[in-house]
Amino acid sequence: MEGGSRRVTSYDPTSDRGHHLAILVGQGVVAWVAHDLRTSAPGALAWGADMAILEHATLPKHPRSVSFVSLPEWSTLVPDGALYPGDEEQHLALIHGELPAGQVRDEPVRTLGASCIYVHEELAERQVLERFPNARALPLQAVLVQSAQQRSNGRPLVLVHRGADRVDIAVAHDQELLLSNSYPARTPEDLLYFCLLAMERCGCSPEDTLLHCGGTHLTGIERDLLQRYLPHMASANPFRWPGAALHEHADRWLAAMDQLACVS
Repeated sequence: MEGGSRRVTSYDPTSDRGHHLAILVGQGVVAWVAHDLRTSAPGALAWGADMAILEHATLPKHPRSVSFVSLPEWSTLVPDGALYPGDEEQHLALIHGELPAGQVRDEPVRTLGASCIYVHEELAERQVLERFPNARALPLQAVLVQSAQQRSNGRPLVLVHRGADRVDIAVAHDQELLLSNSYPARTPEDLLYFCLLAMERCGCSPEDTLLHCGGTHLTGIERDLLQRYLPHMASANPFRWPGAALHEHADRWLAAMDQLACVS
């Protein structure tokens, strides 16, 4: 994937503690978004094939805070009443079986009264933390859950993040979470099938449900296929992206742009 960057005219990378920096380490891609903390609007975006993008000239020099999502991810949601200190790895193993080497973390999801237990690959985390020692790790699942809840006023909403070999889906209605899961997806037909399956399990019909799509590996063929079967499919560009889109497919970086809600 070729690298690139975009910025709004008012963006100032030298602003002292004026930005939150959100980083996405995907499979074959790294991206970051700088949010203006006065307005919560994204001011700059850059993406590339490796960690070199974290040295980009437009990266904020003195961000107030930094967070990151690293993919692939192994995660699960556990109700607070069912989570006891020391049991986190057991909950993950029940869902995913063998886990990669890495620190098992938990992220509270207060809107659910639950925690997201997760682990990222150790190498990717270490590379980010070497550059930003105070960066806060976030699970993609928690980011998508809270984003879906915020977007779901009035009609059921399916929020889709297309990764390299899987799709993560969160379904919400009137800010109530109905489903959060990940599925293996290697073809466009896999992606369509699991979107329809998620709707069916939640009792949602394609005719009445909004579908917001994004993700690091979402292709034009997949966009067209989803649009053919799901009439209310749209890009998952975040609400506060200012003015015209800074990049044709800015929804590729959904997992970076929606991190701010988890840290503010």
